[in-house]
Amino acid sequence: MSFNERPQDQPPPYGQHQQQGYGNYPLQPGFPDQPAYGVLRDNSNATIALVLGLLPFITGLLILSPFAWWKGNQAIDEIDAAPGVYNNRGMAVGGRIAGIIGTVLLILCILAALAMVLLFVVFASSSTSSG
Repeated sequence: MSFNERPQDQPPPYGQHQQQGYGNYPLQPGFPDQPAYGVLRDNSNATIALVLGLLPFITGLLILSPFAWWKGNQAIDEIDAAPGVYNNRGMAVGGRIAGIIGTVLLILCILAALAMVLLFVVFASSSTSSG
């Protein structure tokens, strides 16, 4: 049997009914050149988003967080555009959430660094003018 011949597409002969059992599983939508049944695939952007989202918390490289947020959004858009094809939407959502949290932490670190530089400039200028 080839990929184009799917036994579930044909109604059973008159007087017979199909029982749901091993080998009889519901159809899932697929691409035109691929069969509409089988194992769902993993979206690679979802995996990349999760890795980029968790890596900053392990290594401290918070600069990767906006990229995780971006890749997570891309993966969710791809998964939602092709329902029944991908099975790792949770990884994309996790990568996006980790990217959002990391981006917020990155912004807070940048603001803290700017505040420290500003305080240093203020105290350095006040100590030279008073002394």
